[in-house]
Amino acid sequence: MSNELPAFDNPPPPFPDPPPYIPGTRNDADEVVQPVILVLAGHFVRAQTSDGSPLYELSRDICNSELGTSQLSQVSFNRIISNVRLTADGAPRVHNRHKHVSELKYLPPVLSTGFSYCLDAMSRHAMGNLALKTASFPRSGLKIVRIKPESGSSQSGSRALKESPKEVQDVFDVRKKRGHYEWIQSGEDRIAFEEEAEGLHKLIVTSPLKRKTIDALVGSWCLRIWHDSLEPPNKFSLGCELISLM
Repeated sequence: MSNELPAFDNPPPPFPDPPPYIPGTRNDADEVVQPVILVLAGHFVRAQTSDGSPLYELSRDICNSELGTSQLSQVSFNRIISNVRLTADGAPRVHNRHKHVSELKYLPPVLSTGFSYCLDAMSRHAMGNLALKTASFPRSGLKIVRIKPESGSSQSGSRALKESPKEVQDVFDVRKKRGHYEWIQSGEDRIAFEEEAEGLHKLIVTSPLKRKTIDALVGSWCLRIWHDSLEPPNKFSLGCELISLM
C-alpha cells in the first residue's frame, strides 16, 4: 500500500489573506495611507470606491449649518476603524469602532482674540491643535497652523475667558488655483486638491501620508468647508485684517 498522497490535476486556489486585525490599543499614527479620493456626503466622509466605505464621521452636516456666527459651535470629528474578527463558527465579521480624533470649533469674537475656526485635538497621537487663517499678502488662500492654547481674562469684566492661542508652526498651505483649492504640506509638494461636482465636495489625496497627517488633512478640509458655509468668503479675510490692526 502506497503512503503517497493522491495528486490533483487542478489543485484548489489558496485562500486570500484576511484584512489585518488592528487592536484598539495599537498606535496607528505612523501607519502610511495610500492616495485616495474622499467624498463628503452628509455627515460622512467616504472613500470613492465601489462600496463607498465611510472613513470618517461628523456629528452633523457642516454644509448646511443652521447656526450663525454669533454663538459658539462645535462639531465632533471621528475616524471609523474597521476590525475583522472571527465569529464562534469561524466566519469573518467586520466590527466598526469610532476614534474621536478632533473637534471642529467656531469661536465668535466675544470668545476669541485671534483664531475663530479651530481644530482641537482629542487624541494624544494627533498633530496637535490647529487653526484656520488667511495667507499673507500677496499669495491668496488660507493656512492651517498649529497653535498653542493660552488663556487670558476677558476685558468685558465677565467671568468667561477669551481664548488667545499662539501660532507656533505652519502645517498646510491652502492655495486657490484655477477655481479649486490645492493643499500643500508646508515646505513640501502638493499632497491633495479639491473638486466640487453635483453638490459634492471631493478631496483627492495624491501622496502617501502618515495616518496622523491625513487625519489632520481631512479634519482641516472639513473646517474649511464649514467656514465657507457659515459666512461669506470675504468676511473671513476682513475679520483677520481687523484683528491684526487692533
